[in-house]
Amino acid sequence: MDDQPQNVPLVERFHRAEHLARDLSEHLQQSLLPKISALRHAAKVHDVSAVSDQEMLDHMTAFTEAEAFASGIHDKLRAYLLSIEQETRRILNF
Repeated sequence: MDDQPQNVPLVERFHRAEHLARDLSEHLQQSLLPKISALRHAAKVHDVSAVSDQEMLDHMTAFTEAEAFASGIHDKLRAYLLSIEQETRRILNF
């Protein structure tokens, strides 16, 4: 999915946007939200022997990486959706 959206036929843009939306939803549910939950849980523990600085760093790093991945998918999805909107407006003369 490295092509620029405007260089892809309109019907394929719809398919790719649908695929990206599914990927984003799956990533949010299976990766990002659990990492946020783990980070929040670790941050509430005030006992250094229970949650070390390294564990907190690991949780923050995992969350940051998952968020960056989600942002990348979102940016691609947005590009496809904007391209679809522009093309349909052009076709419909809006």
